[in-house]
Amino acid sequence: VEHGALAPDQRGKVNPIRRVAFAFNDWFERVADHYPQWLRWALDHRLVVSAIAIASVVGAFLLVPKLGFTWMPDADQGELNVGYRTAPGSTLGYTLGKGREIVAFLKKQPEVDYTYLSVGGGFRGTPNNGSIFVKLLPRSKRKRSVFDLQNDLRSQLRRIPGTQPSVRANQTSIFGGRGSPIQINVQGPEVSRLKLAAARVLDAVKSVPGVAEPNSSDEGDIPELDVRVDRQEAWRAGLGITTIGNTLAPLFSGQRATRWEDPQGFEHDVIVVYPDSMRTSAADVAQIVVPSSSIDPRSGQRPMIPLAQVAQVQAGVGPQQINRRNLEQQVSINANVLPGYATGDVANDVRHEIDKVGLPPGYHFVFGGDVQNLEETKGYVLEAMLLAVVFIYLILASLFGSFVQPLAIMLALPLSFIGVTVALLITRDNINVMTMIGIIMLMGLVTKNGILLVDFANQQREGGAARAEALLTAGRIRLRPIIMTTVAMIFGMIPLALALGAGAEQRAPMARAVIGGLITSTLLTLFVVPVVYTMLDDVAALVTRRRTAVERHDVGVAPVPEPAGD
Repeated sequence: VEHGALAPDQRGKVNPIRRVAFAFNDWFERVADHYPQWLRWALDHRLVVSAIAIASVVGAFLLVPKLGFTWMPDADQGELNVGYRTAPGSTLGYTLGKGREIVAFLKKQPEVDYTYLSVGGGFRGTPNNGSIFVKLLPRSKRKRSVFDLQNDLRSQLRRIPGTQPSVRANQTSIFGGRGSPIQINVQGPEVSRLKLAAARVLDAVKSVPGVAEPNSSDEGDIPELDVRVDRQEAWRAGLGITTIGNTLAPLFSGQRATRWEDPQGFEHDVIVVYPDSMRTSAADVAQIVVPSSSIDPRSGQRPMIPLAQVAQVQAGVGPQQINRRNLEQQVSINANVLPGYATGDVANDVRHEIDKVGLPPGYHFVFGGDVQNLEETKGYVLEAMLLAVVFIYLILASLFGSFVQPLAIMLALPLSFIGVTVALLITRDNINVMTMIGIIMLMGLVTKNGILLVDFANQQREGGAARAEALLTAGRIRLRPIIMTTVAMIFGMIPLALALGAGAEQRAPMARAVIGGLITSTLLTLFVVPVVYTMLDDVAALVTRRRTAVERHDVGVAPVPEPAGD
């Protein structure tokens, strides 16, 4: 049964849901009946309405610096990664023991479900580095969020002597895994000066608020044995530098001989390496023999030459690892960002501090990680928005057969920005990749309101209605579909905006940006688009009159008086 077919005394007989629907419909009709009066006031005060629209756009851009920029929003995915370092030159057993101390402390936390400890990594790994994966209980079963637990662990793990811990929440997004938010690569030609420059950069990073656990890839020098080959003696003995290097490398770094499968079916590498007891000093290494490339005529075999015969072996120190990028030496500075700080703002403060410190000539720094991704994404989004505006204009121009009327409709695009910024400010979100995706979505959503108004108004004017009456009629009739489509989109976005479920915080800013933009663009469009429509129509009529007057003057025809306007 349709609403119009029911008498008021019959509505009480229908089910409660229908009664609520009828009550809402009556309220909406009463409000909609007032809309033409409000719209007529707006048409009579076009400058005031235009000023409000301009103020909303300016206000939106003034609020942007208060929001801050970040690559991806942080989400409580119930996982932590605790990395730690021991002193350079530490043995694998020492690092493993420190890792077990950290694991024992982590297991005392009521929010921890289980942990997984790994030390080193790769073929031989780095024996002074370790990593602990921490899986937390579901969010409903723990009192602290991953961010609260992260802050607490940072202060507590520092009490374990002999380690440099780093706590970071595992953040996996639609773009894959993420490393440290702040990554600074200091590059230069000479190693010793590069280390000094990197140390100055590290000190500058530590002074910036919002930075957590800054560290450098330059962990300091480790003990090593320098083998200086006498090339003349090596030539006489039939030895080459490559032969000596190929002999010593497997003895110290190890060589995979085969793989062994245990009873459970897991494979393990079998590594052949020189015993530690036979390579503890320079004298031990000097006694290692190297096969010569020449043949002994007496035995017919290749002689074995002691390393001490062709080289000097002495103790020294050297870097634990050497990084290069773009043919330059590189030291990486990594840091996390504390919860509540925007990565983009922290990166700007870091850049400002480094610029104040200054680097020697020939040495420079570049950002990587989330900061680099954020800067690249800003450019891509601006390009996408520009293309979206161009395509929308071309489509509307072909639809209305006018190059002027689409401008009135497209004015709804900047009117949505104030809603986006206010919504993000209320929910304490940043501008990130997800909000940028939401803004691009708004480009297509907010124009439909103007299309409904302008298209219907054009139809009324073609039927002989005056411009003002056509706009008032279009506003009253098209108000319901405009509100219905907007409300439907908002309600569809509410579950996403509430961030329900593990990791939903990453997607919520997109929905919040869309909801805020739809609300303000709809409210402002209902008044601003008709006002701008009349302004552009007046401009088009003025241009047409002047062009007609010029053409009549050129042909010597007296101008015909203009009829009274709408």
